[in-house]
Amino acid sequence: MATKNRTTVTMNHANQENVKNVKSSIIVPVNAKRAALGEISNKVNTLRGAQPIDRTSLLQKDKKVVISKRQAVKPNVSEKPVQVVQPVISVVAKIDNVSNAATISAISHSQKKRGIQSFSTDLLKFEDIDEQDKGNPVLVSIYTNDIHEYLRTLERKTPIVEGFLTGQEVTPKMRSVLVDWLIEVHQQFRLMQETLYLTVAIIDRFLQSFKTIDRKKLQLVGVAAMFIASKYEEMYSPDISDFVYITDQAYTKLDILEMELIIVKILDYSFGRPLPLHFLRRYSKAGKALPIHHTMAKYFLEQSLVHYEMCHYPPSLIAAAALYLAFLIIGNDEEDEGKDIWTDTLAYYSTYSKDDVLPAVRDIAAMIINAETSKYQAVRKKYVHVKYMKISIRPELKSPIMNAIAARSNETEL
Repeated sequence: MATKNRTTVTMNHANQENVKNVKSSIIVPVNAKRAALGEISNKVNTLRGAQPIDRTSLLQKDKKVVISKRQAVKPNVSEKPVQVVQPVISVVAKIDNVSNAATISAISHSQKKRGIQSFSTDLLKFEDIDEQDKGNPVLVSIYTNDIHEYLRTLERKTPIVEGFLTGQEVTPKMRSVLVDWLIEVHQQFRLMQETLYLTVAIIDRFLQSFKTIDRKKLQLVGVAAMFIASKYEEMYSPDISDFVYITDQAYTKLDILEMELIIVKILDYSFGRPLPLHFLRRYSKAGKALPIHHTMAKYFLEQSLVHYEMCHYPPSLIAAAALYLAFLIIGNDEEDEGKDIWTDTLAYYSTYSKDDVLPAVRDIAAMIINAETSKYQAVRKKYVHVKYMKISIRPELKSPIMNAIAARSNETEL
């Protein structure tokens, strides 16, 4: 028992000695200060003390070069004299307003395409709507302008000519009946918005190129076009048997597959034509549109799908006209009264001036005025629901300004 106690005392004494030795090995200077940012491994200047380095004096010829004793300098006769570089004023201070230099280069590249000479002068006219998205890699704000420029080149490569049904057995009325029915099918299948726009685009491009379709196969063209658009846009596209059922067994699976092959060959496997919805989202962001404006513009666009006389407008132009009309009939906040509807920012990002948009605006207004008495009610019934803010029954659609625009009586006052 005594031996055990002596062992315990000896171990405690040894531990105390170890602690004393450890404590004594730590040397703490009395007046030393912790180096700034020392915890992130910055290199502290030990040769010149704590005094800041006079970097401008290093560029003067009369200053003597201080050589540390630790460094061994060997004279080299053949070495050329060091050229003294004059201090350069940093340009970063001038670019502090834009956080990413790559963004400036990307924007300037797209501006060269549009013929814009100076970025700084144009900042006074329009707003950089992608400024807040630079930290989001999904939105790729650096490439957004170039992407939309590419979409405009695609729509120019795949135009739809005005009056493309002239001389065909398929009439504009038959086309409107087909599209009105497809809108109901689109709702019943609960497909994405892009699927509907792509379906109508495929139908118009196909009828424009393949002029021998008779009226008995027109519905088959519409069903096959939606079948293709569903596989192109949807995550889970409807089965082909669903399209056979929706036609009340008028066509078989083989009929739909054969028509699909014909459409794909005629269009040369090209389904990347941009949709009005792509441009509308961009314009709504540029114009700071409220949900009511964006939804009303979508109502105008879907009504335009049904009417044959609106087919020839490019997707980017008709999207701009739809948003312009939505801004015009539904006023913004009281603070925005007196401001131009088509701002410099909208004109820049849409590449359309006010005069470019007005003809399509008048055609849309005339179409909406007659929507209540039209035979094609699928879009109007769709936008009666609360989900779409009951847009189709809003009183603004029957306002005097809408009648005036449709009658083209106040062309200069829009």
